[in-house]
Amino acid sequence: MLDASIRKRLGSGNALVIDVHIQAEDGITVLYGPSGAGKTSILRAVAGILTPDEGRITLGETVFFDSAHGVNKPMRKRGVGYVFQNHLLFPHMTAEQNAVYGARGNAGKSARERVRDLFAMMGIEKTAARRPDKLSGGEQQRVALARALATDPAIMLLDEPLSSVDAATRLRLTDEIADIQRRTGIPFLYVTHNQSEALRLGKTMILVNEGTVTRQGAPAELLT
Repeated sequence: MLDASIRKRLGSGNALVIDVHIQAEDGITVLYGPSGAGKTSILRAVAGILTPDEGRITLGETVFFDSAHGVNKPMRKRGVGYVFQNHLLFPHMTAEQNAVYGARGNAGKSARERVRDLFAMMGIEKTAARRPDKLSGGEQQRVALARALATDPAIMLLDEPLSSVDAATRLRLTDEIADIQRRTGIPFLYVTHNQSEALRLGKTMILVNEGTVTRQGAPAELLT
Protein backbone atom coordinates (compact mmCIF):
# COMPACT_ATOMS: atom_id res chain seq x y z
CA MET A 1 0.00 0.00 0.00
CA LEU A 2 1.13 3.53 -0.77
CA ASP A 3 0.91 5.76 2.29
CA ALA A 4 1.87 9.39 1.74
CA SER A 5 1.77 12.39 4.04
CA ILE A 6 2.96 15.41 2.07
CA ARG A 7 3.30 19.07 2.94
CA LYS A 8 4.74 21.38 0.31
CA ARG A 9 4.48 25.11 -0.30
CA LEU A 10 4.55 25.87 -4.03
CA GLY A 11 5.96 29.33 -4.73
CA SER A 12 5.79 32.19 -2.26
CA GLY A 13 3.24 34.56 -0.75
CA ASN A 14 -0.29 33.26 -1.30
CA ALA A 15 0.93 30.29 -3.34
CA LEU A 16 -0.74 26.89 -3.10
CA VAL A 17 0.16 24.75 -0.09
CA ILE A 18 -0.12 20.99 -0.54
CA ASP A 19 -1.12 19.37 2.76
CA VAL A 20 -2.47 15.86 2.25
CA HIS A 21 -2.48 12.33 3.57
CA ILE A 22 -3.37 9.76 0.92
CA GLN A 23 -3.41 5.98 0.74
CA ALA A 24 -3.64 3.82 -2.37
CA GLU A 25 -4.02 0.04 -2.37
CA ASP A 26 -4.70 -2.41 -5.21
CA GLY A 27 -6.42 -1.41 -8.43
CA ILE A 28 -6.62 2.15 -9.72
CA THR A 29 -6.76 5.05 -7.29
CA VAL A 30 -7.83 8.29 -8.96
CA LEU A 31 -6.67 11.72 -7.81
CA TYR A 32 -9.53 13.89 -9.05
CA GLY A 33 -10.10 17.61 -8.96
CA PRO A 34 -9.92 20.85 -10.94
CA SER A 35 -6.81 22.12 -12.70
CA GLY A 36 -4.44 23.75 -10.23
CA ALA A 37 -5.73 21.72 -7.27
CA GLY A 38 -2.32 20.16 -6.59
CA LYS A 39 -2.86 16.68 -8.07
CA THR A 40 0.24 16.64 -10.24
CA SER A 41 2.38 17.98 -7.39
CA ILE A 42 1.22 15.07 -5.20
CA LEU A 43 2.12 12.61 -7.97
CA ARG A 44 5.52 14.24 -8.48
CA ALA A 45 6.24 14.03 -4.75
CA VAL A 46 5.45 10.31 -4.73
CA ALA A 47 7.72 9.83 -7.75
CA GLY A 48 10.61 11.76 -6.25
CA ILE A 49 10.53 14.60 -8.79
CA LEU A 50 9.28 17.08 -6.18
CA THR A 51 10.69 17.12 -2.64
CA PRO A 52 8.12 17.84 0.10
CA ASP A 53 8.93 20.36 2.80
CA GLU A 54 7.97 17.71 5.31
CA GLY A 55 6.17 14.38 5.50
CA ARG A 56 6.61 10.66 4.96
CA ILE A 57 5.98 8.53 1.85
CA THR A 58 6.11 4.73 1.93
CA LEU A 59 5.19 1.90 -0.41
CA GLY A 60 4.72 -1.23 1.64
CA GLU A 61 7.88 -1.57 3.73
CA THR A 62 9.91 0.72 1.46
CA VAL A 63 10.44 4.29 2.67
CA PHE A 64 10.62 6.76 -0.23
CA PHE A 65 10.74 9.92 1.86
CA ASP A 66 10.87 10.75 5.55
CA SER A 67 11.71 14.32 6.48
CA ALA A 68 12.12 13.45 10.16
CA HIS A 69 14.88 10.92 9.40
CA GLY A 70 16.51 12.54 6.38
CA VAL A 71 15.38 9.90 3.87
CA ASN A 72 14.77 10.93 0.26
CA LYS A 73 15.26 8.15 -2.30
CA PRO A 74 15.91 9.39 -5.84
CA MET A 75 13.28 8.54 -8.43
CA ARG A 76 15.44 5.88 -10.08
CA LYS A 77 15.52 3.91 -6.81
CA ARG A 78 11.81 4.13 -5.97
CA GLY A 79 10.59 1.51 -8.44
CA VAL A 80 7.89 3.74 -9.91
CA GLY A 81 6.65 3.92 -13.48
CA TYR A 82 5.65 7.44 -14.55
CA VAL A 83 3.50 8.34 -17.56
CA PHE A 84 3.66 12.06 -18.26
CA GLN A 85 0.85 14.12 -19.75
CA ASN A 86 2.85 14.94 -22.90
CA HIS A 87 4.42 11.47 -23.36
CA LEU A 88 8.06 12.74 -23.48
CA LEU A 89 9.11 10.20 -26.11
CA PHE A 90 12.57 10.67 -27.60
CA PRO A 91 11.99 11.93 -31.17
CA HIS A 92 15.18 10.37 -32.59
CA MET A 93 14.30 6.86 -31.33
CA THR A 94 11.82 4.32 -32.66
CA ALA A 95 8.86 3.29 -30.54
CA GLU A 96 10.64 0.09 -29.51
CA GLN A 97 13.86 1.95 -28.68
CA ASN A 98 11.91 4.41 -26.52
CA ALA A 99 10.35 1.56 -24.54
CA VAL A 100 13.60 -0.41 -24.28
CA TYR A 101 15.26 2.70 -22.85
CA GLY A 102 12.79 2.52 -19.97
CA ALA A 103 13.58 -1.16 -19.37
CA ARG A 104 17.34 -0.75 -18.96
CA GLY A 105 18.63 -2.50 -15.88
CA ASN A 106 15.54 -4.71 -15.49
CA ALA A 107 16.73 -7.93 -13.88
CA GLY A 108 14.04 -10.17 -15.38
CA LYS A 109 13.61 -10.85 -19.09
CA SER A 110 15.85 -9.02 -21.50
CA ALA A 111 14.66 -5.48 -22.11
CA ARG A 112 13.76 -6.19 -25.73
CA GLU A 113 11.78 -9.31 -24.85
CA ARG A 114 9.82 -7.50 -22.17
CA VAL A 115 9.02 -4.59 -24.48
CA ARG A 116 7.87 -6.92 -27.25
CA ASP A 117 5.57 -8.68 -24.79
CA LEU A 118 4.14 -5.32 -23.72
CA PHE A 119 3.67 -4.14 -27.30
CA ALA A 120 1.84 -7.40 -28.06
CA MET A 121 -0.40 -6.96 -25.00
CA MET A 122 -1.30 -3.46 -26.20
CA GLY A 123 -1.65 -4.39 -29.86
CA ILE A 124 1.04 -1.97 -31.06
CA GLU A 125 3.58 -4.41 -32.52
CA LYS A 126 3.41 -2.63 -35.90
CA THR A 127 4.59 0.64 -34.38
CA ALA A 128 7.91 -0.80 -33.16
CA ALA A 129 10.06 0.58 -35.99
CA ARG A 130 8.33 3.97 -36.26
CA ARG A 131 9.50 7.20 -34.69
CA PRO A 132 7.11 9.26 -32.54
CA ASP A 133 6.26 11.75 -35.31
CA LYS A 134 4.85 8.81 -37.32
CA LEU A 135 2.58 7.66 -34.49
CA SER A 136 -0.96 8.75 -33.69
CA GLY A 137 -1.70 10.31 -30.31
CA GLY A 138 -3.12 7.03 -29.07
CA GLU A 139 -0.09 5.07 -30.27
CA GLN A 140 2.26 7.53 -28.59
CA GLN A 141 0.38 7.11 -25.33
CA ARG A 142 0.55 3.32 -25.56
CA VAL A 143 4.31 3.49 -26.16
CA ALA A 144 4.72 5.80 -23.16
CA LEU A 145 2.72 3.37 -21.04
CA ALA A 146 4.82 0.43 -22.28
CA ARG A 147 8.02 2.34 -21.47
CA ALA A 148 6.87 2.91 -17.89
CA LEU A 149 5.72 -0.71 -17.47
CA ALA A 150 8.98 -2.02 -18.91
CA THR A 151 10.78 -0.94 -15.74
CA ASP A 152 8.74 -3.57 -13.84
CA PRO A 153 7.54 -0.93 -11.35
CA ALA A 154 6.03 -1.49 -7.94
CA ILE A 155 3.50 1.29 -8.66
CA MET A 156 2.40 3.18 -11.77
CA LEU A 157 1.86 6.95 -11.67
CA LEU A 158 -0.16 8.45 -14.53
CA ASP A 159 -0.54 12.22 -14.93
CA GLU A 160 -3.61 12.99 -17.09
CA PRO A 161 -2.31 10.61 -19.76
CA LEU A 162 -5.34 10.97 -22.05
CA SER A 163 -5.72 14.74 -22.06
CA SER A 164 -4.28 15.18 -25.56
CA VAL A 165 -6.28 12.52 -27.45
CA ASP A 166 -9.71 12.77 -29.06
CA ALA A 167 -12.86 11.48 -27.37
CA ALA A 168 -13.03 8.17 -29.25
CA THR A 169 -9.37 7.38 -28.57
CA ARG A 170 -9.81 8.42 -24.95
CA LEU A 171 -12.63 5.90 -24.53
CA ARG A 172 -10.59 3.05 -26.05
CA LEU A 173 -7.49 3.89 -24.01
CA THR A 174 -9.48 4.16 -20.79
CA ASP A 175 -10.64 0.57 -21.24
CA GLU A 176 -7.13 -0.55 -22.22
CA ILE A 177 -5.57 1.05 -19.15
CA ALA A 178 -8.10 -0.69 -16.90
CA ASP A 179 -7.34 -4.01 -18.61
CA ILE A 180 -3.57 -3.52 -18.32
CA GLN A 181 -3.89 -2.79 -14.62
CA ARG A 182 -5.92 -5.96 -14.08
CA ARG A 183 -3.48 -8.08 -16.07
CA THR A 184 -0.32 -6.74 -14.42
CA GLY A 185 -1.70 -6.40 -10.90
CA ILE A 186 0.37 -3.24 -10.38
CA PRO A 187 -1.39 -0.52 -8.37
CA PHE A 188 -2.04 2.65 -10.41
CA LEU A 189 -2.27 6.20 -9.03
CA TYR A 190 -4.05 8.14 -11.77
CA VAL A 191 -4.47 11.92 -12.02
CA THR A 192 -7.41 13.35 -13.96
CA HIS A 193 -10.02 16.08 -13.93
CA ASN A 194 -12.18 14.15 -16.43
CA GLN A 195 -15.28 12.75 -14.76
CA SER A 196 -15.92 9.93 -17.25
CA GLU A 197 -12.34 8.68 -16.92
CA ALA A 198 -12.60 8.73 -13.16
CA LEU A 199 -15.86 6.79 -13.15
CA ARG A 200 -14.65 4.16 -15.65
CA LEU A 201 -11.23 3.62 -14.08
CA GLY A 202 -11.29 4.29 -10.37
CA LYS A 203 -11.63 1.67 -7.70
CA THR A 204 -11.06 4.45 -5.19
CA MET A 205 -11.22 8.20 -5.72
CA ILE A 206 -9.46 10.92 -3.77
CA LEU A 207 -10.96 14.38 -4.31
CA VAL A 208 -8.32 17.12 -4.20
CA ASN A 209 -9.00 20.85 -4.12
CA GLU A 210 -6.72 23.76 -3.23
CA GLY A 211 -4.00 21.41 -2.02
CA THR A 212 -6.12 19.36 0.39
CA VAL A 213 -8.10 16.14 0.29
CA THR A 214 -11.79 16.93 0.58
CA ARG A 215 -13.32 13.45 0.26
CA GLN A 216 -12.34 9.85 -0.48
CA GLY A 217 -14.40 6.85 -1.55
CA ALA A 218 -15.85 4.98 -4.51
CA PRO A 219 -16.11 7.18 -7.64
CA ALA A 220 -19.78 6.35 -8.15
CA GLU A 221 -20.58 7.55 -4.63
CA LEU A 222 -18.64 10.79 -4.96
CA LEU A 223 -19.59 11.83 -8.50
CA THR A 224 -23.17 10.65 -8.98
